[in-house]
Amino acid sequence: MAMRRLLVLIMSLACALALVSCGGKGGKKASSAVTEDGKVDLEKVAEKMIKEAFEGDKYSKEAAEYYFKKNEGIKFSDLVPEYKLNETSKYTYYGDDHDVLANFKIQDGDTYTKEQHENNVRRIYAVTKKVADNGINVYGFEDKSDKDEAYSEKDLEQMIKDNAGSKILGIEIYIGDYGWSFLRDGVLHRCEVSLLEKNDTKLGYSVKMYKGLQKSFDETMKEAEKALEDPEVQKQLEKALKDAAK
Repeated sequence: MAMRRLLVLIMSLACALALVSCGGKGGKKASSAVTEDGKVDLEKVAEKMIKEAFEGDKYSKEAAEYYFKKNEGIKFSDLVPEYKLNETSKYTYYGDDHDVLANFKIQDGDTYTKEQHENNVRRIYAVTKKVADNGINVYGFEDKSDKDEAYSEKDLEQMIKDNAGSKILGIEIYIGDYGWSFLRDGVLHRCEVSLLEKNDTKLGYSVKMYKGLQKSFDETMKEAEKALEDPEVQKQLEKALKDAAK
């Protein structure tokens, strides 16, 4: 993987030199990576090359890095905590065109506290807020059915308060799962930050992002019911059921 990245950067530099030599004199700019004064944005060129070159394992850090950037416009490094990570599991990272996930687990013997978890939620909330079209994080249709409410801002501190947990018979019950949505290129995306825990021991947190619901559940169901009335859809369903019964 390191060798492939080196090759990509070399190719990026070559492309940049080519753009400089042929762009800017009359007509349109040779590439969106060329600025108004004729200079080349090497970061944009490299990003495009890396994007086109990714062919790695979906269960890898490289996949998570790639798809957090491609799908969500977010740098992987902005999601990483300060503590040293335990990356021994195959399922630590995942990324594809629909979902991207990263588990930030502590090393064996280290500790992860509720306070740390809430601070990480605050930090990631700020990351998605920064890339949102309108500069806010919203409830989304996962939380609200009404459109105006779904697109309204989800207050961070209230969310922390609502998920603070409680004590039952002196034992703290803290789930540590938080979720919100944000608009990116006019589409609602979902962010979920969850507590990693085993045998009541806090082990870190996970971050998952994906395209969220774009309509309320009721509206989606009504559209599905309407689609089922289509004779062609009924025909396809009948065929699928017959094939499944074979």
